[in-house]
Amino acid sequence: MTDFYRGPRAVITHRIVRVSSECRRSFEVAELTDIRVVRSRDGQDRAGHQALGASALVAAVVSLPVLGAGSMIVAVTATAALTLGAGFLLRSRSGRRRQLRAYYRGVDVEIFSSTDEREFEAFRRGLIRSKEARES
Repeated sequence: MTDFYRGPRAVITHRIVRVSSECRRSFEVAELTDIRVVRSRDGQDRAGHQALGASALVAAVVSLPVLGAGSMIVAVTATAALTLGAGFLLRSRSGRRRQLRAYYRGVDVEIFSSTDEREFEAFRRGLIRSKEARES
């Protein structure tokens, strides 16, 4: 029995795909049809990060005149903290979750998903090789 993919969360052979995540799932390779990749955001929304980042930048700009020269150390510290926070929020990217979906026995199912592009692509190539081996 040839392994087309063996990773920490899944195994693909010429006959079966086994995925262990929250619950262990198995699929017969021959019964998987219309296999496709779906990309989506994982967790937090990018627009929400951008809004928070922009708010932090505005707060940083406003904090200097509001706090004034009397408390310059507090004003500089607050401005630095807000600017760093804004930079992080504006640059941070929530992971893109990639899903491999297919029809299995007439039902649309998620076969595998990952935010790690390398892991996902290795799994996808393994599934392609497994399907090709079954067809030849």
